[in-house]
Amino acid sequence: MMLTSTDMLVMLLYFAAVLGIGYAFKSRIKASGDFFEAGHSLPAWICGIAFLGAGLGAPVVIGMGALGARFGFEAANFLGIGAIPAMIFVGLAMMPYYYGDKDGARPRSVPEFLGLRFDQKTRTLSACLFVAMSLFTSGVALCLVARVMRALHVFDGLFRAFGLPPEG
Repeated sequence: MMLTSTDMLVMLLYFAAVLGIGYAFKSRIKASGDFFEAGHSLPAWICGIAFLGAGLGAPVVIGMGALGARFGFEAANFLGIGAIPAMIFVGLAMMPYYYGDKDGARPRSVPEFLGLRFDQKTRTLSACLFVAMSLFTSGVALCLVARVMRALHVFDGLFRAFGLPPEG
């Protein structure tokens, strides 16, 4: 599937919006703690909900729906066996370590922790792998959402209004 000029325009507008929001709020962020933890001003339960919400993207929602349609309720075991123990470990063991620091001496991210525990090469490798994983995951999520929008015929009326074929 080739990207059309419309696809490129949508991606360009998205990146412009993200960069614009970042530029608008850059004066309010003075240190990494202001960005990552909102200056320790948020309660832990809000951070937990945000963490859960960020992890439940299109691949999880569509993938779990497809697993449920294929295997029934047994598909919930995938989530229970894999994700729930990991979230409990992060919540009980790791979040207090990252969230409990008030003076900035403890690390605020996994790459920062790896840099303190091992060396800067390990920290850089971890950060680069995370960026690559995020890019690939974002691409999969955008593709899945586009397929759902096409299957539900969400934008067919808009395409017809501009004289474009609905199948893109």
